[in-house]
Amino acid sequence: MIDKFYNEYMYTPMPEMHSEMIPVTQGCSYNKCLYCDLNYRQKFKVFDFEDIKTYIESRRRFYQDKRVKPTKFNLLEGNPLCLDTDFLLRIMKEINKNFSCKYISMFARTRDVLSKSDDQLLLLKNEKMDRLCLGLESGSDKVLSFQNKGTNLDDSLKACKKLERLGIKYSAYIMLGLGGRDLSKDHIEKTAFLLNQIHPFEIVIVTTVIFKRAGLAQKVRSKEFKRLSVRESILEERDLLEKLELETIFNASHKTNALILTGLIPNHKKKLLDKIDSHLEEYSKRDLVKLENKKWRVWDKE
Repeated sequence: MIDKFYNEYMYTPMPEMHSEMIPVTQGCSYNKCLYCDLNYRQKFKVFDFEDIKTYIESRRRFYQDKRVKPTKFNLLEGNPLCLDTDFLLRIMKEINKNFSCKYISMFARTRDVLSKSDDQLLLLKNEKMDRLCLGLESGSDKVLSFQNKGTNLDDSLKACKKLERLGIKYSAYIMLGLGGRDLSKDHIEKTAFLLNQIHPFEIVIVTTVIFKRAGLAQKVRSKEFKRLSVRESILEERDLLEKLELETIFNASHKTNALILTGLIPNHKKKLLDKIDSHLEEYSKRDLVKLENKKWRVWDKE
């Protein structure tokens, strides 16, 4: 029934991929990031409340005879937190009315967090909003500006500190390779600085992909953006991991990554670094490219 809302695909936060998905919006309200083509030629859309309510009720009926019922929910898609607080509260009340809800999560931009007052966020928290997924991507203002992210380091710090002060948990997406070769050092140094100032329950590591319909592809063709090689991307990840001093989950299991890594830091930090070193030792530059190409050929069929 969710096909009624999404034609080809829908995107969800990695930490919440096993949660029950609730259609609320389609696309992203910002939709200007240079690297992204997830919303190509797609206007941001807010679904009608009655349709959302009907969907939630249909899921309750679906699960009524099931032994296991969902307790964790995720509001789709790009950044539902941008919506009017009263509208979100109505949706959350419907979820809580129909299910025994542990928490309700969603993707959010830092500007969405900052645009809500403390009182508004606490009202949402009281209706079980928790575990927001923030697309921080980088701590470098140079990288964020180049990629037209619409946010900066200060926004990220303020938004994360605000959530922490209010007791709302969040995960943080970080993108390897987002600065290309020219800004790689600044990207990693400033991103490590950012992460060491905040307390996400999980860091989700993904790798920049040059989507053919994204504005970044033109920057690659004009040589304004020099993308990292597979080896350079892994080395960038190693540099970031080595600089991290916070306690959290380090989740680099996303399929865009050349090497799958997951562990707790600082507990598993040495083991993760050793795995990176062993991988780089085992495979030559050419072998790494072959592995990456083989992986994408398989995923292309998914």
